[in-house]
Amino acid sequence: MEGEMPLEKPAMLMVPSLMREENEGSDDYEPKVVSLGPYHYGKKKLKFVEDFKPEAVKMFIADKNEDVFMEKILSVIWYTKSFYLEEVTSQYSDEVFARMMLQDACLILNYIGPKETEQSPKKFRTIKHLGTVVHTNIRRDMYLLENQVPFHILKILVHLKYDTDHDTTMEDKLLETIETYCFKMFFDDENIENPFATNKLKMEPPLHLLEIFRRVIVTGLDHDSTRPADHCCDINNLVSCLDSCCFSRGKGPNRPGRYVFRSVTDLKSKGIVFRASRFKSLKGVRFSPTKFCQSAMLELPSLHVAMYTKVFFMNLIAYEFAPNFVLTRSVIAYVSFMKLLVVSKKDVKELREKDIIVNSLGSDEQVVQLYNALNTYEAEDISSYWDVKTNIEKHYNSKVKMWMAGFRTKYFDNPWSIIALVGSIVLLILSIIQTYYSAHG
Repeated sequence: MEGEMPLEKPAMLMVPSLMREENEGSDDYEPKVVSLGPYHYGKKKLKFVEDFKPEAVKMFIADKNEDVFMEKILSVIWYTKSFYLEEVTSQYSDEVFARMMLQDACLILNYIGPKETEQSPKKFRTIKHLGTVVHTNIRRDMYLLENQVPFHILKILVHLKYDTDHDTTMEDKLLETIETYCFKMFFDDENIENPFATNKLKMEPPLHLLEIFRRVIVTGLDHDSTRPADHCCDINNLVSCLDSCCFSRGKGPNRPGRYVFRSVTDLKSKGIVFRASRFKSLKGVRFSPTKFCQSAMLELPSLHVAMYTKVFFMNLIAYEFAPNFVLTRSVIAYVSFMKLLVVSKKDVKELREKDIIVNSLGSDEQVVQLYNALNTYEAEDISSYWDVKTNIEKHYNSKVKMWMAGFRTKYFDNPWSIIALVGSIVLLILSIIQTYYSAHG
């Protein structure tokens, strides 16, 4: 890390002023209990945890010499300061800034560290000093765009703590621990051990925690984004032909990016069923067209919606709007798509019953309000979920598929309807047989 040239443009940006102004009455961009980095350092309301930070350093370094940690951070202080806006970092001497980095990084590593056996005692000691509510809110404050510590500082501390200067094993373990922690938290999956072990060689080193969190929900597991085609009862070419020949005359083509469907309830009424995707990432959105023996299906990733989900998405949206990086607007695209689908409590209920939304907020109305509060400024990439949206639109406008959906709903969704239909067919066959034998008897 020593000898690294300073960044040409800061990596730790602040929330765009327009977004702040539009959320003036909200604290979704502001830390509640702890400042991490220089942007909120010294705020009076954060003093309680600030006073605890020297104890957090002792908890992490244990019997190591604190001066060794300070010396190493000071050796990369020029590079580290370049991660932040110069008008902010210029207010602090190198010594003060280095100590800020040390204390903040130790607090984070006590919360999410590379050695699981050490975490429980540290958690107990932290809660003993700060209380459970404050400890829980530290996690919330780690999601904030303006509350980040460069990842290379965390790596330096891990190397010094565990004496692994030329060994990346512990560094890799730290990254895997953070990724797995986030994965389990947002996809509500406690069974997976290390979902990112195969991904680490394919990705650039992260700049900070928020980038890791974004990578986790956008990339998910190391999987192929396509699935093999299922040709069972695949009659889509015939259906398309019938639609174009019989029902589409005089109809102009739909304009790209304009969709008539409005909600989960709306799509369900058009014969589309919902299922939790087997892919644990925002890429796990799939649409399977109608087959005669199967309804059209929209698969969505199962996501845990909890107390800090809104804060998390608000800050990821702000991060994807950051001017100094070329980021795919994957989170913005997902949120925009979900805002189309989630309009009422009925929509949430349907997704909740299908395990697509795991709701810890308490009521379905709160989930609706959450998505209403997320502003994407109509800035999603038009190519995001293009195939899914286009195929839904085709289904929505298909008269033949609507007839097939109605037929299945009427005769196959209700067991009594199925029995009645089978009974009618049996009676019809018996009548034909009886007529035949009467005529030839």
